[in-house]
Amino acid sequence: MGAGRLVATATMLVAAIATVETMTAAAATAAPARPTKLVLTVAKGESSKPVQRRASLTCRPAGGSHKQAKDACSALAKVGGDFARLQATTGMACTMQYDPVTVTAVGRWKGKRVDYKKTYGNACSLSTTTGPVFGL
Repeated sequence: MGAGRLVATATMLVAAIATVETMTAAAATAAPARPTKLVLTVAKGESSKPVQRRASLTCRPAGGSHKQAKDACSALAKVGGDFARLQATTGMACTMQYDPVTVTAVGRWKGKRVDYKKTYGNACSLSTTTGPVFGL
């Protein structure tokens, strides 16, 4: 095999390897997003049962039976899907009346398991802290 032919073969081999690496990187980048599928509930009292309201929430695209799916997905995205990091709206005040509501969230946020439960002192406290997330 001549030197020119050897160089041409080596060049084609390097180009083929580069093409395979590029295609592999593109496939990894185009991997499907991990799903977000949650069931959210609101119950009156300090127990999660009986459920007063229930809704499903999916994100990317926002949907499910949640009335404010797009806003709820946006609020959760800001805290990385960590319900405990949802923060109270500034400038909003609630009465100190104790009329508890308990919320739950079960399912997956971007593929990560979610099993959240929290009792708030009243519906106003729930609303100002979680915004549209539990606005079922």
